[in-house]
Amino acid sequence: MTRSRFSEEEISSIYGMLFSSAAEGLVVVDGTGSICLCNPRFGELFGYEPKTLLGRPIEVLIPSAVREKHQHQRNAYQRDPHQRTMGQGLDLNGQRSDGSTFPVEVSLNHFNVEGERFVMGLISDVSRRRRAELDLQRTNAELEERVEQRTADLKRAEQSVREALEAEKELNALKSRFVSMASHEFRTPLSTIMSSVDLIARYSEGPQRDKVERHVSKIRGKVRELTTMLNDFLSLDKLEQGMVRCNPQEVDVVHLCIELVEELRSLCKPGQELDYDHEGSERSVQQDRQMLAHVLSNLVSNAIKYSPEDKRISLTTRLMDGLLHVEVKDEGIGIPVEDQQHLFERFFRASNAFTVQGTGLGLNIVRKYMDLMGGTIGFISEPGKGTTFTAQLPQHHAHEEHPVDRG
Repeated sequence: MTRSRFSEEEISSIYGMLFSSAAEGLVVVDGTGSICLCNPRFGELFGYEPKTLLGRPIEVLIPSAVREKHQHQRNAYQRDPHQRTMGQGLDLNGQRSDGSTFPVEVSLNHFNVEGERFVMGLISDVSRRRRAELDLQRTNAELEERVEQRTADLKRAEQSVREALEAEKELNALKSRFVSMASHEFRTPLSTIMSSVDLIARYSEGPQRDKVERHVSKIRGKVRELTTMLNDFLSLDKLEQGMVRCNPQEVDVVHLCIELVEELRSLCKPGQELDYDHEGSERSVQQDRQMLAHVLSNLVSNAIKYSPEDKRISLTTRLMDGLLHVEVKDEGIGIPVEDQQHLFERFFRASNAFTVQGTGLGLNIVRKYMDLMGGTIGFISEPGKGTTFTAQLPQHHAHEEHPVDRG
């Protein structure tokens, strides 16, 4: 059996030093609850000189409101003593000599000396920990409040966005109905006007015939311009609503271009020449005929519109490497350099074009149609010398079974 390096007297001295120098408060009470022994830290915690506490009941260190309850608990412990911790998860407080209270945590154990039972308590001041817990609780409460507030803000924002989207949807539906209605309501009288103009031209005789024909030609031109504007608005609305789909079919490019050129020659100014040339023998593509016709018509009519008298406009097509290449060249006013990057934007008009009738929608629609057909479009332009538009699109476009609603 290994013997201790210390004598009993030395061990007793060591225990005494440990008791006196412990960082926590230590107290020993007897069966009646009287304090028999306490260390300096215990006196420091409660604001007493340790020796002044000897013989006093432990309840002097308990807040008066719970002293009676503590006595019952102490008596119950004496009947069934066991090691346990008090104060964890509870608001257990000690009372100082000045009457102030502080939160404590107590660990209890018991021992017997010469048949008499004693209870030893280890008391820890948990004020700092309790403050930290309270700070954490406040912080958590503040965070929860902020989260609730943020959640409420997000819900309100979401509701506002939803309401705005619904309003926008209703506005778009109203706009579509208005555009469709206005287009229909304007087209009917325009058709009537054009028919009446044709009759006037047919039955006008006599010395005033040249003047009549000149005025009739002006009326026709203005009716065409107004019809084009209505068609542009209606086309743009249907494009934005996703109602337009590409409907590929076999198209004879040469036949289509000849038809368009003959029709558009009536728009030419005095002295203007409009020529068409197709390079190569291959002339058939699988594309949406109506979209292709719209693109070609817009590019050629723009070339006529923005070119002065006695100038040449040319339309050239060719099929090469599975692509249809289109070129429309004019000797017109050209496009200012600072405007060129915006040319395909909706409602944009070049700074030198405001004296010419237009909506600023034509090229935007052309770009959208080219996208639908899987093609590209670009241009080069020099102010005062003219503009050349070039477009390429696949010779064969994949067929889509969606119906096309173009009005």
